[in-house]
Amino acid sequence: MEKGNGCCFFTTTLNATILLAVLITTFVLIRVLYVMYQSGKPLRKTALQSVITLIVLGSGGHTAEMLNLLSMLQKDKFTPRFYIAAATDNESSRRHI
Repeated sequence: MEKGNGCCFFTTTLNATILLAVLITTFVLIRVLYVMYQSGKPLRKTALQSVITLIVLGSGGHTAEMLNLLSMLQKDKFTPRFYIAAATDNESSRRHI
């Protein structure tokens, strides 16, 4: 064996490690910048069409919370609306209209 063979192997391994670290760092930086750029954009300016909406009404205050939430939605974008009311809760079926 020659005396210098171990040194060349170490240098080659060190260069490969540095290259790998630079590539990984570059990839992570590009990915972070891409995510930051995409997160600043709105998903859509307006909905293309209306959305079919299923509303489940039940007892225990759930009906009041759901009706408050529904009052804030735009009716033209969330139509048609389908309601499901618990069989044990007569109040829900009267209040959703």
